[in-house]
Amino acid sequence: SPATTAMQVASRILVVWGVLHMYPEIVVSRNVLGRPSAAPGGGIYAFSGILTAWGITEIIRYGFFVYKEGISPRIPSWLTWLRYNTFFVLYPIGISSECWLIWLAKKPAQNEGKGVDWLFKAVLFIYVPGSYILYTHMMAQRRKVLKGKGR
Repeated sequence: SPATTAMQVASRILVVWGVLHMYPEIVVSRNVLGRPSAAPGGGIYAFSGILTAWGITEIIRYGFFVYKEGISPRIPSWLTWLRYNTFFVLYPIGISSECWLIWLAKKPAQNEGKGVDWLFKAVLFIYVPGSYILYTHMMAQRRKVLKGKGR
């Protein structure tokens, strides 16, 4: 649906441009020798989480649609299974990693004194119901697609 797609796109734009681009020091800092190293707070793990969850999700999603639109409308059952089951694991990894990064960005945003930290707090507050909406939407999609296929 357009609403769930908009929620996903908005969260990715916020995390990439509003968090990671604006506050890269939450993921990587400089050690005493000036070399890059993992920042305190575990941002590197959250960054790895979004790369993993987003990357696998998009490979499966676009593979599914490329196959459906470019090869055959009869999609292999294994690809359909991946498309409608991997979200059970990947959504929690992606969502928790996104929240972790937003949480870590609050401190440097607060230090700037522009109120961006309040925006991050509001976004984190919205993530709970938003995540529920996205997750249950995918569960409904899964039921609809896999219904009657014995899966």
